[in-house]
Amino acid sequence: MSNPLISVIIPVYNAEEFLESSLRSVMDQTYKNLEIICINDGSTDNSLSILQRMKGEDKRIRVISDVNHGAGAARNTGMDHATGDFIFFFDSDDLLKKKMMEILVKTALKNDTDIVLFGYQKFSGSKKVHTDFSAKVLKVPMNRVISPDQVSDRLFQADHGMPWNKFYKTQFLRSLGIRFQELKNTNDEYFSRLSTVMAKRILFLDKILIYYRVENKNSLRGNAGKNILDCTYALRAIHDELKKRNLFDTYLKSYKKLAGYIVMLKLAAIDDPDAFYLLADEVSERIIYSCEIDEEYLEEQYKSAYRALRVYDIPRAETEFAFLKKGGHVKEKRWGFF
Repeated sequence: MSNPLISVIIPVYNAEEFLESSLRSVMDQTYKNLEIICINDGSTDNSLSILQRMKGEDKRIRVISDVNHGAGAARNTGMDHATGDFIFFFDSDDLLKKKMMEILVKTALKNDTDIVLFGYQKFSGSKKVHTDFSAKVLKVPMNRVISPDQVSDRLFQADHGMPWNKFYKTQFLRSLGIRFQELKNTNDEYFSRLSTVMAKRILFLDKILIYYRVENKNSLRGNAGKNILDCTYALRAIHDELKKRNLFDTYLKSYKKLAGYIVMLKLAAIDDPDAFYLLADEVSERIIYSCEIDEEYLEEQYKSAYRALRVYDIPRAETEFAFLKKGGHVKEKRWGFF
C-alpha cells in the first residue's frame, strides 16, 4: 500500500463564497491519489454549479446531492460512498497546506495508526489568528504512537471535537460502526470523541496542516446560537456510550471537563433571553445530573453560575454570565472546543 487512495469527504451547504478556493486546496495537493466526495446538502446558492464546473476540471471529484439534513448526515453519506484506504473530513470553507496529504499518508503508513491528529491555524481573511495546539500545551506525547488511555485525564481537551484535524484509517472506522449525529449543531462531537476513545493506535503530529476559517457566518460556528439544545444531545450520547462500553471511569475526568466547559461556554455566548432560559432549564433539570457534571472539574470563572444552575436559580445564573460578559472574561481558551 505504497500509494493508498484517500477519500476526502466534504459536506457543502451554501458555501459559494469560499468553496472554490477550499476545493482547489484539495485538488492541488502534492499527493494525487485522492477521491474527492462532495455532498451538496441542499444548497440554495450557487454551490452546486461550482461543484459541477470543478468536477469537469478534475475527474477525482464526485458530487452527491441530497436535501438539507445537516453536515453530520452529509458526512455519513460520504463515508458510505468512500472507497479509499484512508478518510479525511474537510469543511468547504477551510484551506489545506499543499503537502498535507503527503505528510499524513507517510505518517499513517510508517506508524500503522488508526488516527493521526494534527494542528491547525485559525484565520480570518488574510489575518492569521494565534492558535495553540492543545495537545502540545497539555503535554501529550507528540510524534509517536500512543493509546488513548495513556492520556485519559486530558484526551478530550487535547483532541477537540472536530473531525477535520484527524486522518482516519477507513478499516478502523468501519469496524466501529459509529456515525455522526444528525444534528444541526454540535453534530461532530459524538463521532470524534468516540472514534478517538475506541482507537488502539493514535498519534499527535506536531504540525499545522490545515487553516480554519473563523469569519464564515454560514458555518456551524457562525450558527452556534441556533439549535441551542443540540450540544446537550451530543453530551448525553457520549456519556451513555462511554458507560455502555465500560469506558466512563477511565475517561471520567476528561469527560466532566468537556461537558462542563461546553454547556457553560454555550450559555455564556447566548444573547437571546429565551434561548438562554431554554438551555439553562435543560442544564439545570437534566444535564448536570445525566452528564454527572460537578464543580471540581469546572474552570474557576464558571463556578458561581454553576452553583446557581445547580439549585435551579436561572435568573441568578443569567446575572452571573452577564457579569462575566461585561468584564470580557468569557472567551475561548487556548484549548477550548469551539
